[in-house]
Amino acid sequence: MDQLAALRVFIRTVEAGSLTRAAAELGLPKSTASKLLSQLEQHLGAKLLQRSTRSLALTSEGSDYYERAGQLVAKLHDLDTDLQHRRSLVSGRIRVDVHSTMAHAVLIPALADFRARHPGIEVALGISDRPVSLIGEGVDCVVRLGRLADTTLIGRTVYEDHLITCASPDYLRRHGPLTEPTQLRQGHDLVGYFSALSGEAKPLVFQRGAEKIKIAAKGFQANDSMGQVSMILNGLGVGQTFRSTVKAHLASGALVPVLEEWTAGTEPISVLYPPAKQQNVRVRAFIDWLVEHLDAQTGRS
Repeated sequence: MDQLAALRVFIRTVEAGSLTRAAAELGLPKSTASKLLSQLEQHLGAKLLQRSTRSLALTSEGSDYYERAGQLVAKLHDLDTDLQHRRSLVSGRIRVDVHSTMAHAVLIPALADFRARHPGIEVALGISDRPVSLIGEGVDCVVRLGRLADTTLIGRTVYEDHLITCASPDYLRRHGPLTEPTQLRQGHDLVGYFSALSGEAKPLVFQRGAEKIKIAAKGFQANDSMGQVSMILNGLGVGQTFRSTVKAHLASGALVPVLEEWTAGTEPISVLYPPAKQQNVRVRAFIDWLVEHLDAQTGRS
């Protein structure tokens, strides 16, 4: 039984003088409201209302319970209103840095929801795969992909994102189907990714059971993840990228997963911020919202 919902049905029924009107005002089917009321009485082991087809009256137990329950629900309403009011008053500017593909595919489409929740917070969004110095560049928090090495920051790992091997339908029509990773070593174009910091190119990795294959991406390469995805979309070759950032392209058919019997591994998606920002209400509000949104994106909430 949802006791809070049952309490609201009971209080509204008393105040409306009718279960039918109470159900309508609460947006519930009458059968649901009646069931909640019956469950509440069973839970309490007491009759709260004397009901007939024409009248409704409180029992002595119901009268006492109505007075106390009304006070409780009123306090809960005041608590909700106060919290919503305080959240609406949070204001100021925050600087957030985000990985390129995640910014375009995941974060930017959801920023209207953040603005609706926190209209007073101004978000300055830095979009780049280049690692930034949070303290040196005045960044409040950053979303990063990969294993965390900077121990001076506070980090919240949100989820593990799967790497996916994919290509455009046009590319596959021109080059034929793929059944084994080793086919990529000849007769195929690859789209790789290299670090904007070190210049090191990441190989394409394939694993099936104990077997692991690494293939150097010697075709096209980009040091910006959005650029890499754009290359794959435009039929320049086969590449590996994060599933969450190309989910829409996979759903539309603009990209096609290949070599699905082979896993490409996972990387953590984390939110990091300097210890000095731990008590900043604007930063906390953004991080809490971001974690909730990323959870929803991965279907975990």
